[in-house]
Amino acid sequence: VDVLRRINILKEEAARVAANSTLTSAEKNKINAAKYSAIMTPIVVALERRLASTSREPRTPHETWFHKEYNAQLRSAITSLKVPPGSPAALGEIWRPFDSVAASLVSHQRKSCVLLSEIAPQLATLSISDIPMPGFEKQILDSSEYFFAGNHGTVTVSSFCKEVTILSTKTRPKKLALQGSDGQKYIYLLKGREDLRLDSRIMQLLEAINSFLHSSSDTRSRNIAIRFYSVTPISGRAGLIQWVENVSSIYNVYKSWQKRTQVAQAQLSSVSTGNIHNSVPHVPRPSDMFYGKIIPALKEKGIKRVISRRDWPLDVKKKVLLELMKETPKQILWQEMWCSSEG
Repeated sequence: VDVLRRINILKEEAARVAANSTLTSAEKNKINAAKYSAIMTPIVVALERRLASTSREPRTPHETWFHKEYNAQLRSAITSLKVPPGSPAALGEIWRPFDSVAASLVSHQRKSCVLLSEIAPQLATLSISDIPMPGFEKQILDSSEYFFAGNHGTVTVSSFCKEVTILSTKTRPKKLALQGSDGQKYIYLLKGREDLRLDSRIMQLLEAINSFLHSSSDTRSRNIAIRFYSVTPISGRAGLIQWVENVSSIYNVYKSWQKRTQVAQAQLSSVSTGNIHNSVPHVPRPSDMFYGKIIPALKEKGIKRVISRRDWPLDVKKKVLLELMKETPKQILWQEMWCSSEG
């Protein structure tokens, strides 16, 4: 999105320069080249940094494959991007080499699972370790389970399952299964390109609250506690989240309500028109609904270009939020909780 925005800016600037009749053709080309370098340099720098990180010596079969298939293509594409195009008409072609690489990767991105030996051979060969199971470092087991838990009285990682499931969401998180020293299987979500340190602190806060609740005989007798899951940051850009079974995300609850609403509207339309073959209209994504409102609202404020969210006026964001809230029934969440509850 940022690249397309910059290309559009270059096209606008090129049109403005072309309309200046006082400049010679050589002067126009020089101005366009200077603006191209100024606007596209941050993109080139970011790409070169990413290329440097992917051009190191391959350590896994997957890295070896990627290096062999795409390293030369990416180097060539970045080199071409550094050179200003010969004419403004060619601005639309400067990103095409990267689009070609992305199109080539689509088939690989559709994979729903991958062998752990391809992406992390050392983990695939792991057999018995003293590494505590993430999120269970402080769990003290009963004496009957002490033999399985090792010398420290905590569950440790014995091995990793052979296959890694790839989720189809935006950041392509990975679902991992670890075998514990107690014989149980522990499942985690490996998320990249996201800082989970704040999430980890929130879970630690909930754990502390549970300790306070447990210290009181009144709350302890009523089994009052907050349910939480473990979050283990690996770095500032990745971490492990404990997998929780049998849950529904708020996103899925909202999407289900959208689909039910669309089906009901289609049925009413069929009854009123007498056409029983009316198709169910497309259900828009929540992000499409948001941008469908925020962009016109920004234009009303005179903001034509999609800039950083941080720069959006607060009153515009509040207005869009209230409109979306008004269009959404207040009871959909508690209805889902009621229908999913037992008894």
